[in-house]
Amino acid sequence: MENIKKNFKWIIFAICTIAFITIMCAIINFKILPIDTWAIDLVVNKLRTGWLTAFFKVFTFFGEAKLLIPVGCIGVLIGFFIFKDKKRALCYISNLIVIAGLNWTIKHIVQRPRPDQSLRLVEESDFSFPSGHAMISTAFYGLIIYFIWKNFGNKTWGKIICFCLAFLIIMIDFSRVYLGVHYISDVLAGSLISISYLIVAIEVAKIFIFKEDKNK
Repeated sequence: MENIKKNFKWIIFAICTIAFITIMCAIINFKILPIDTWAIDLVVNKLRTGWLTAFFKVFTFFGEAKLLIPVGCIGVLIGFFIFKDKKRALCYISNLIVIAGLNWTIKHIVQRPRPDQSLRLVEESDFSFPSGHAMISTAFYGLIIYFIWKNFGNKTWGKIICFCLAFLIIMIDFSRVYLGVHYISDVLAGSLISISYLIVAIEVAKIFIFKEDKNK
């Protein structure tokens, strides 16, 4: 039991990585999965309404590069010049760059087309798998959750912020399916590989940026 607790993060890493590879291989072989057609039918035929469309367009904006890049840059400047925390600022900006590069690489390896144009409520032009919004939002907001939980997780307001950010990630993910620009498998795979990436990124940051004991 003690070993499971000690290695819990690596168990999660293994589960998420294996699940991602399984989804990717299924997509390469079968193109459209049963869960994709089920989700499209559910969203298009049963859930879409005018007010929900406006609602999810707001949430999807929180995963847009045109928001996250300026926010990330502002965070770096605040970290450097106000809080004098250059290590954490470096961690935030490198996290954003690496996850964006990883997403671009996987997209161009798999080259999955987006859902049919008739299903889309917003325009996107690049490949579909994996969802960039899911990957980048999970990594960006997930790292913030980690630092808040690590430093303020024992405080009520810290827990509330972490819960709100986790809810935001889920809503961003679902918005991509609702708006018809991603299959649900794109979103699931994006979240899974981003969780795996984040586990490794945090461990690397702890050792090489924050100089923490790797056994902690």
